[in-house]
Amino acid sequence: MTRHTARLSLFALLLAAPAALAQLTTVPMKGVGNEWVKQLDLKGRMDWEWIETYPDRVYFATRHDSERNGDVVTMWTRIEYKFEQSPARHKSVVSRDDWDCRQRRRSTRGLVFYEWNNLEDNDPERSTNLLRSWEQIEKGTIGETLLNFACGIQTMQQVIIPEGKG
Repeated sequence: MTRHTARLSLFALLLAAPAALAQLTTVPMKGVGNEWVKQLDLKGRMDWEWIETYPDRVYFATRHDSERNGDVVTMWTRIEYKFEQSPARHKSVVSRDDWDCRQRRRSTRGLVFYEWNNLEDNDPERSTNLLRSWEQIEKGTIGETLLNFACGIQTMQQVIIPEGKG
């Protein structure tokens, strides 16, 4: 590769970067009437990743703070609603769930309800489910999409640098 070709390749990559960045920082609206989705914020300490948009809700998940124990992955999921939901009058909710990759099922550890979108609330309502149960995941549902996301999360291997090399 010549120096000129390398510069052109780098320039093309830099031109494409803003488009790629836009995909990471905005949520696809998926249809007319979803202008409210433009107000949703993917930023924050949880590194939320867009999963799916429906007319009245948007699903997100994060690899941040996830755990894997054999076939079970524990991760955070977030739902933003267009209209207020009940109980606890909320427009945002996050849940900490266990996803069993082998048996294709989910169990919720706890929920946090926020009054406004983008997880905004000075005093969110918390709920823990002490008598948890497992729910089977049906094919072709948002549950299957979230299960696939969870099961794709791999544990991070700790890098060990040999003595005298670091």
